[in-house]
Amino acid sequence: MAAGITRVSSCYYHHLILKNKNGLSASVAVSTSFKKMVTNAASATITASSSINHGEYRSIAERVSLEKEIKKSKFIAIAAPISDEESAFSFLSEVRDPRATHNCWAFKVGQHSRCNDDGEPSGTAGKPIQSAILSSHIDRVMVVVIRYFGGIKLGTGGLVRAYGGVTSECLRNAPTCLVKSKVSFCFSLISHFNFQHQSPLLNFFL
Repeated sequence: MAAGITRVSSCYYHHLILKNKNGLSASVAVSTSFKKMVTNAASATITASSSINHGEYRSIAERVSLEKEIKKSKFIAIAAPISDEESAFSFLSEVRDPRATHNCWAFKVGQHSRCNDDGEPSGTAGKPIQSAILSSHIDRVMVVVIRYFGGIKLGTGGLVRAYGGVTSECLRNAPTCLVKSKVSFCFSLISHFNFQHQSPLLNFFL
């Protein structure tokens, strides 16, 4: 008799149709208590599978860029999907141009976001880029805006509009996709029953 399965005084048995890993089926006579345990285990599996399908978000499908000239300064916004902070900085090191006047950026991963002005007056570059990302409702994304100074100062308000504007336009033109996070859950029924001796049921599954 299988260890851990309660013996019942009344001899009520049911025929349970089971399938093994090869797809073969067998009708096995089991006690009422065993049937109840099998039913509860199956129910728990279904509940667990249905409760972990969550965490969907919208991101961009591919890397995109937008170039715009504003008062002789050239702004190039480059956006890319990222998975975490490490991939964000990897992307930054890949696209930043050391010859440019500024390489400003911002990214968002879930509830975490960061930005950097890279030498522009505080709050005039990184924050507008970050605000544009948040307004787009796009997640797991980073935008780097590269500026080549053209000789005409834009002023604080002009910089905010320039950095925020090119970021918004870049993201607006980017193809997006819906990403659904789902965890696979495998439930092994046999592992829940510790057999002291081999039985036809155990041999059937092995």
